[in-house]
Amino acid sequence: MTELEMTSLLVKLANEGVTGLLVTYSGGGDSGAIDDIVYTTDKLDENDEIALDQIDSIDTYTPDAKYLRALSYGMNDDLRDFVINYLLDDIEDWWNNDGGFGKVSILVPSGKYKISNSVYISHTEDYTHEGDLLGKTEE
Repeated sequence: MTELEMTSLLVKLANEGVTGLLVTYSGGGDSGAIDDIVYTTDKLDENDEIALDQIDSIDTYTPDAKYLRALSYGMNDDLRDFVINYLLDDIEDWWNNDGGFGKVSILVPSGKYKISNSVYISHTEDYTHEGDLLGKTEE
Protein backbone atom coordinates (compact mmCIF):
# COMPACT_ATOMS: atom_id res chain seq x y z
CA MET A 1 0.00 0.00 0.00
CA THR A 2 1.38 3.38 -0.96
CA GLU A 3 1.42 6.48 1.23
CA LEU A 4 -1.32 8.00 -0.95
CA GLU A 5 -3.51 4.89 -0.55
CA MET A 6 -3.04 4.92 3.24
CA THR A 7 -3.83 8.64 3.39
CA SER A 8 -6.97 8.01 1.34
CA LEU A 9 -8.05 5.17 3.65
CA LEU A 10 -7.54 7.32 6.77
CA VAL A 11 -9.51 10.20 5.20
CA LYS A 12 -12.38 7.83 4.26
CA LEU A 13 -12.47 6.53 7.82
CA ALA A 14 -12.45 10.06 9.24
CA ASN A 15 -15.28 11.04 6.88
CA GLU A 16 -17.30 8.16 8.37
CA GLY A 17 -16.72 9.67 11.83
CA VAL A 18 -14.12 7.09 12.89
CA THR A 19 -11.65 8.45 15.46
CA GLY A 20 -9.79 5.25 16.33
CA LEU A 21 -9.29 1.63 15.35
CA LEU A 22 -8.43 -1.40 17.43
CA VAL A 23 -6.98 -4.42 15.63
CA THR A 24 -6.67 -7.66 17.62
CA TYR A 25 -4.56 -10.60 16.46
CA SER A 26 -3.35 -13.99 17.61
CA GLY A 27 -1.25 -16.86 16.36
CA GLY A 28 0.69 -20.01 17.08
CA GLY A 29 2.16 -23.10 15.47
CA ASP A 30 3.46 -21.25 12.37
CA SER A 31 0.37 -19.20 11.55
CA GLY A 32 -1.31 -16.05 12.72
CA ALA A 33 -4.22 -13.85 11.77
CA ILE A 34 -6.17 -10.72 12.51
CA ASP A 35 -9.04 -11.64 14.84
CA ASP A 36 -11.09 -8.43 14.68
CA ILE A 37 -10.99 -4.81 13.67
CA VAL A 38 -13.27 -2.53 15.65
CA TYR A 39 -13.62 1.23 15.57
CA THR A 40 -14.78 4.06 17.75
CA THR A 41 -16.46 7.33 16.91
CA ASP A 42 -15.98 8.68 20.44
CA LYS A 43 -14.13 11.94 20.95
CA LEU A 44 -10.64 10.97 22.08
CA ASP A 45 -8.21 12.88 24.26
CA GLU A 46 -6.04 15.40 22.41
CA ASN A 47 -2.89 13.82 23.87
CA ASP A 48 -1.96 11.05 21.43
CA GLU A 49 -0.59 8.76 24.15
CA ILE A 50 -3.78 8.99 26.21
CA ALA A 51 -5.95 8.64 23.08
CA LEU A 52 -4.09 5.46 22.06
CA ASP A 53 -4.70 4.05 25.55
CA GLN A 54 -8.41 4.90 25.20
CA ILE A 55 -8.54 2.92 21.95
CA ASP A 56 -6.55 0.06 23.49
CA SER A 57 -9.21 -0.27 26.20
CA ILE A 58 -12.12 -0.79 23.77
CA ASP A 59 -13.94 -3.97 24.79
CA THR A 60 -14.37 -6.06 21.65
CA TYR A 61 -16.59 -8.55 23.48
CA THR A 62 -19.51 -6.21 24.11
CA PRO A 63 -22.62 -6.43 21.91
CA ASP A 64 -22.21 -2.77 20.91
CA ALA A 65 -18.69 -3.23 19.47
CA LYS A 66 -18.51 -1.54 16.06
CA TYR A 67 -16.83 -3.81 13.52
CA LEU A 68 -15.07 -2.19 10.60
CA ARG A 69 -16.34 -4.81 8.13
CA ALA A 70 -19.86 -3.50 8.82
CA LEU A 71 -18.68 -0.09 7.66
CA SER A 72 -16.87 -1.37 4.56
CA TYR A 73 -15.39 -4.72 3.62
CA GLY A 74 -12.89 -2.96 1.36
CA MET A 75 -11.54 -0.76 4.14
CA ASN A 76 -11.51 -3.76 6.50
CA ASP A 77 -9.51 -5.88 4.04
CA ASP A 78 -7.07 -3.08 3.18
CA LEU A 79 -6.38 -2.30 6.82
CA ARG A 80 -6.01 -5.99 7.77
CA ASP A 81 -3.50 -6.57 4.98
CA PHE A 82 -1.54 -3.43 5.88
CA VAL A 83 -1.34 -4.29 9.58
CA ILE A 84 -0.14 -7.84 8.88
CA ASN A 85 2.37 -6.95 6.17
CA TYR A 86 3.76 -3.63 7.41
CA LEU A 87 3.34 -3.56 11.20
CA LEU A 88 3.20 -7.08 12.61
CA ASP A 89 5.94 -8.52 10.38
CA ASP A 90 8.43 -6.14 12.01
CA ILE A 91 7.88 -7.11 15.66
CA GLU A 92 8.55 -10.08 17.95
CA ASP A 93 7.45 -13.45 16.58
CA TRP A 94 3.81 -13.86 17.69
CA TRP A 95 2.80 -16.53 15.18
CA ASN A 96 5.37 -19.36 15.47
CA ASN A 97 5.80 -22.08 18.08
CA ASP A 98 3.79 -21.22 21.22
CA GLY A 99 2.56 -18.06 19.49
CA GLY A 100 1.15 -14.94 20.99
CA PHE A 101 -1.48 -12.25 20.70
CA GLY A 102 -1.89 -8.52 20.82
CA LYS A 103 -3.58 -5.28 19.87
CA VAL A 104 -2.81 -2.45 17.48
CA SER A 105 -4.39 0.88 18.41
CA ILE A 106 -4.58 3.41 15.56
CA LEU A 107 -5.58 7.07 15.68
CA VAL A 108 -7.68 8.38 12.80
CA PRO A 109 -6.89 10.47 10.80
CA SER A 110 -3.27 10.90 11.98
CA GLY A 111 -2.36 7.22 11.55
CA LYS A 112 -0.31 7.14 14.74
CA TYR A 113 -0.28 3.67 16.25
CA LYS A 114 0.72 1.63 19.28
CA ILE A 115 1.22 -2.14 19.35
CA SER A 116 0.81 -4.16 22.54
CA ASN A 117 2.35 -7.55 21.70
CA SER A 118 2.43 -10.61 23.96
CA VAL A 119 4.47 -13.71 23.13
CA TYR A 120 4.08 -17.07 24.83
CA ILE A 121 7.45 -18.51 25.88
CA SER A 122 7.94 -22.00 27.24
CA HIS A 123 10.74 -22.40 29.72
CA THR A 124 12.97 -25.44 29.73
CA GLU A 125 14.65 -26.82 32.82
CA ASP A 126 17.70 -28.99 32.20
CA TYR A 127 19.04 -31.61 34.58
CA THR A 128 22.11 -33.83 34.47
CA HIS A 129 22.38 -37.13 36.31
CA GLU A 130 25.46 -39.30 36.60
CA GLY A 131 26.15 -42.54 38.27
CA ASP A 132 27.58 -46.00 38.03
CA LEU A 133 25.49 -48.81 36.54
CA LEU A 134 27.02 -51.30 38.94
CA GLY A 135 26.01 -49.08 41.84
CA LYS A 136 22.38 -49.41 40.76
CA THR A 137 22.35 -53.20 40.81
CA GLU A 138 21.03 -55.29 43.67
CA GLU A 139 23.50 -56.97 45.91
